[in-house]
Amino acid sequence: MRIKLISDLIDKDENGKSYVKAYKDSVIEVSDEYAAELIESKDAEAVKIDKSVKVVEDEKVSIALAVEKAVAKETKEDKAVHVEVTKDAPLWKDVGEFLGAIKKAAKGNVDERLYKGSGEGQEEADNTEGGYLVEHRIGNEIYAACQQSSILLPKCQSLEIGPNANGMKINQVNETARSATNLFGGIRIYSPAEGAAKTPFIQLYAQVDMDLGKYCAVNYMTDELMQDRVALRSFIGANVGQAFAWVIDDDILHGTTNAAMVAIENHASTVQVAVAGDNPTTAELMDMYVAMLPCAVSGAEWYMSLVQYAAVSQLESTAGQRVVMPDYRISPYGTLFGRPVNIIEQADVAANDTSIMFLNLKYYLTIKKGGIDEATSIHVKFLEDETAFRWTMRMGGSPILASTVTLPDGSIVSGLVTRD
Repeated sequence: MRIKLISDLIDKDENGKSYVKAYKDSVIEVSDEYAAELIESKDAEAVKIDKSVKVVEDEKVSIALAVEKAVAKETKEDKAVHVEVTKDAPLWKDVGEFLGAIKKAAKGNVDERLYKGSGEGQEEADNTEGGYLVEHRIGNEIYAACQQSSILLPKCQSLEIGPNANGMKINQVNETARSATNLFGGIRIYSPAEGAAKTPFIQLYAQVDMDLGKYCAVNYMTDELMQDRVALRSFIGANVGQAFAWVIDDDILHGTTNAAMVAIENHASTVQVAVAGDNPTTAELMDMYVAMLPCAVSGAEWYMSLVQYAAVSQLESTAGQRVVMPDYRISPYGTLFGRPVNIIEQADVAANDTSIMFLNLKYYLTIKKGGIDEATSIHVKFLEDETAFRWTMRMGGSPILASTVTLPDGSIVSGLVTRD
């Protein structure tokens, strides 16, 4: 007999656990006795089915019953707790936990996570230092701080060097002048008469051999600092990364620390614009602006010291308007001739070349190998209860043009412009 359920039909499995056998408003077929019982209890009502209509609900009921039975069986057979394992999950909750484990290892209580292989992000002891290498994720945090704090580095072109190389050679178009008969180092375009002879061009190149230099920082931490995880994480995540960033930006300009970083200052491809006094005039700033390669102006920005910024901010055009416009949506220091102004600590004192610059840093290439690597030793200052930490980073850099370029009108231009 076919009936329509007025409420859910509840049944019990062999363990006495209740489950829904059929849902409210379902049309099912049961024995006449069972149907009469359900109708009498007002849990169902009799229905008449038009034989000309195929009732799809029958199939739905069958599927629902099959699913319910399967779920009930699975629940009965499998009581285990399933734990999702992520392959690349970090070994340590934070930097402090890892460094604390290193300190405990010195007293014989070695955490097995210190012996995880490189496939899990952790290397074994560094035999030359007597310590343990730091999990890669920690080094990435320092490198991220370096990128965030740097002003110049993120705007440069960057290439990653492979595992079997210690540097790279870059080919440069050796272009010193540009005209209709000499483009990009010697290319010449013709429009000859029919049958006329064509002279082939010879393009000239220069090659720069870029090496990977090394940056390094070493620090000794006391037991008290090791126990203060918040202070320790702040030190590693901020101070070390910011120090790397400061020195790298300084090397891009001056090449002071890392000999493999070729400086923008006094490079053959850097245009040096004459400035008579300590601070440039409006006309001298315009000379710097037009010394930028026309195709590079849209990506160029101003970089200067605070002293120069204070002086330049007072300059006016011939129309009596300030040359520095307070367009703080583009830059916190506004714009100069429509291009963003950046204040950098590494800018030189007034009257020196890098006290004010107009640069498109896509014309400076950096190469690096990996991120920042760390090693630690508990033996260097064992008697002083101090642990040594060492951070190293390999990087090189160079301007990508071999020289400045002379345009047909006699203008000398480049992607890198400083005062002189």
